[in-house]
Formats: sequence, structure tokens, C-alpha cells
Amino acid sequence: MKKNKKMVTKAQLDELKDLRHHLTPQLSIDNKINTLIQVSHVLRTINFTSTFSSNISTEFTGLEVFGDRYKNFPKITSVIDEAISYYDEQLKSF
Repeated sequence: MKKNKKMVTKAQLDELKDLRHHLTPQLSIDNKINTLIQVSHVLRTINFTSTFSSNISTEFTGLEVFGDRYKNFPKITSVIDEAISYYDEQLKSF
């Protein structure tokens, strides 16, 4: 990630954690897409140019195009988990 860090707020981190908690493989494709839109919005609000935001946008496109045939769901959750971990550490350090 670039050195141009933006500070995350506790509210943003909590929202991201809550969305991640609800994002499961069992969700319908429509619910996955809706949740991912919300995740993407939170990540872009925190830092529009972050790697996390970019990676979620890429995976979101795949999910939209392939729908139920999309097989890279673990990548989505991994990116969100990494973002949560990164921003949680950032919040603790300030």
C-alpha cells in the first residue's frame, strides 16, 4: 500500500467488521453484491486509492459478471479481512 495513509475511524472499522460478518458464501448472489457495494463504499471512504479498495473493485466486477459461477469468493473475504487487520492496527497505533 502507498505511504499516503488516511486515518480510519472506529465507526468505519466497526461498519467494515459488521459487513464482513454478514458476508458468507451462503448468501444469495444479490445479497453478496449488495454487501460488497457497501464494503467498497466504506473502503473508498477510508482511502479511495488503497490497494484494498482496488482489489475489492476487481473482485466485485468478477462477481457481477459471473454471478453464481464466480469461484473466487475466498479472495473477497481475504481482502476484507486484510483491510480489517490493517486498519485495526492503524487505529490502535494512534
